[in-house]
Amino acid sequence: MTTTRTPPVDRFQPIEPQLDNSLPMLSQTDKTLARIRTELLTTFSAADWESYNHLVGWLRDTGVASHALKVGDHAPDFLLPDADGRLHSSEQLRRNGPLVLSFFRGGWCPFCTAELCALQAAKDEFESIGATLAVVTPETRDFPRQLKRSLGLELKVLSDVDYGVAMLYGVLFRVPDETKAHYSRLGFDFGARHGSSTWMLPIPATYVIGAEGRIRSAFVEPDFTIREEPAQILASLRRVASASR
Repeated sequence: MTTTRTPPVDRFQPIEPQLDNSLPMLSQTDKTLARIRTELLTTFSAADWESYNHLVGWLRDTGVASHALKVGDHAPDFLLPDADGRLHSSEQLRRNGPLVLSFFRGGWCPFCTAELCALQAAKDEFESIGATLAVVTPETRDFPRQLKRSLGLELKVLSDVDYGVAMLYGVLFRVPDETKAHYSRLGFDFGARHGSSTWMLPIPATYVIGAEGRIRSAFVEPDFTIREEPAQILASLRRVASASR
């Protein structure tokens, strides 16, 4: 498939959301990712819930996240192209301070785009404490550029060509047949988006990597609807900064 259809709001399937009607409505930039998640979950259909439960249950049963790199591990070095084709090395990205590296599934996933917008909103705070922020996606071709343009992102969006970096960090999994069938019915062709005949995705994960190349903080969650809040990442960065003084 050469064209990609984006559904109105991507629907997948997680736990029944607990709505708190006492909270005032917030603007998108003021909402926590947890609050946005709750709102997105209300859009899911019965088929989406079934697909979600199968995928997250399968990821937990097979222990995919247990293979992910952990705090104290050496962060593998890499060289990846950004949305404009410029190459970035991990050594260069952490040259002047810690690197925040976040793996996301793609611009087709509303939980991913919510995370990216939240990271964009916190970008100045990250940079004020000397951190560099980079996000990694398996999407190739013009998809990262389209994503940056559509969301107004100034983040470094890196394409994980052939899934190599996600594999090194232990967050990669092969999409189960049931999940592949569900996404196909929604109009997604990951083979076309990734430039690979093998459908693979990363578990969304966020790492804080020290300038010396050690992982200082790790957030890996098989439930793709749950992401680390920027405030939590900033707290980790501040701990790294104070420990290096």
